[in-house]
Amino acid sequence: MFSLENLPKLAHEFFSEVADLSQLTNSSLFLCRSDGVPLYVKNELNSEFDDASVGALLGGVWQAARAMASFIPNSSMEEEYRLSFDTSDKGIYIVPVDLDGEEVYLGLIYFNEVNPGMVKAKLREISWRLSEFWTMVNIKPEVQDSNLFNNITDEEMDNLFASTIQ
Repeated sequence: MFSLENLPKLAHEFFSEVADLSQLTNSSLFLCRSDGVPLYVKNELNSEFDDASVGALLGGVWQAARAMASFIPNSSMEEEYRLSFDTSDKGIYIVPVDLDGEEVYLGLIYFNEVNPGMVKAKLREISWRLSEFWTMVNIKPEVQDSNLFNNITDEEMDNLFASTIQ
């Protein structure tokens, strides 16, 4: 069974082998813990920056937006919030990802984008697939290895198939 300590390794596996990032050109992708620690970074920005700084900023801006959202009447943190700061062709987009109750943030910085709506939809799809991937790799070993027929006798097997043979 995997734990959150294995998340950087699993994130790398997910983004390199499972997720289709081909539509995310002219962009940089970040996966960060809620405290801002980067777990995965795919930097395609032609600028130098520190992954840890971007992670801390990403986590901080999400926490600030969440605090501001608490002032919205009749809103609930159970709703699916997203954070977008953009113009028509460049911006920042952040979505939360729930990994068995632990929230991480998937962020994208993009530029020269012809279809920013498609990029945002793709990032949401990636976040859902990451959550599903995490669930699949975290299936408890006793559930995976359970054998329904541990204590079945030969007589029980004969009785089980006797009605189908006749």
